[in-house]
Amino acid sequence: FFSSISHIPTSTMTLIETVEHIAGLVYAAQLIFFGDMFMADNFKDYTSSPAAINMCKYSGLFILGMRLAHYTVQKKCTDVEVKKGMTLAAGAVWGACGLITAATWEDGKEPNLYVNFGLQVFFTAAYAHQYLNMGSSKKD
Repeated sequence: FFSSISHIPTSTMTLIETVEHIAGLVYAAQLIFFGDMFMADNFKDYTSSPAAINMCKYSGLFILGMRLAHYTVQKKCTDVEVKKGMTLAAGAVWGACGLITAATWEDGKEPNLYVNFGLQVFFTAAYAHQYLNMGSSKKD
């Protein structure tokens, strides 16, 4: 499985990048259209708040924008070093999300807490593997 996610053709996305884009679009839609439900499903002691719902909408739109920008670069760019940088950034973001989840574990709501943390660990590991197995465009 991991060998299929680390092969980087010149202007194509890997399996892990494609899966992440699909998941990111679903996540953004949840935040934009179902922010209150998302908050209630993922956090203990959440009480409905117009401010929290508005922040979900803003966050969803920003995520959607970043996904579209990331997708465009992944599809158009042929520079291996740029793709390596994007892979490193994606892995770092997923890893940071995992750290936040671990640090605020008591605020999470089961079973989504375990699903979220599992996805964060999976994507961090997958992007780390992809990064470590990417070639270089530099000639030695």
